[in-house]
Amino acid sequence: MKNLLKEIAKIDNSVDLNVVIEAIKLQQKTISNAKIAKAKGSLSDGMKVRVNGKKTGGQIGIITKMKIKRAIVRCKNTQGENVLWDCPLSILEAV
Repeated sequence: MKNLLKEIAKIDNSVDLNVVIEAIKLQQKTISNAKIAKAKGSLSDGMKVRVNGKKTGGQIGIITKMKIKRAIVRCKNTQGENVLWDCPLSILEAV
């Protein structure tokens, strides 16, 4: 990794830097898609899940609808009322 960072530091023009940036974006998208595919294979409607998001802080809920990259999860808020969250599959964990 240190060698890679040293090589990037040697880039002295925008054209080459943009090529590196595009390669990084493509790899980031590939990793994200693999993570989503893995999550989608292990999750389904009606499953109990933990939502590991910033807003929800590890709330437990039930998946009510699966989408391509997201799921609708029914959770209870602090007042005990049902709330629907549209969550990325990457933050869901089967319970």
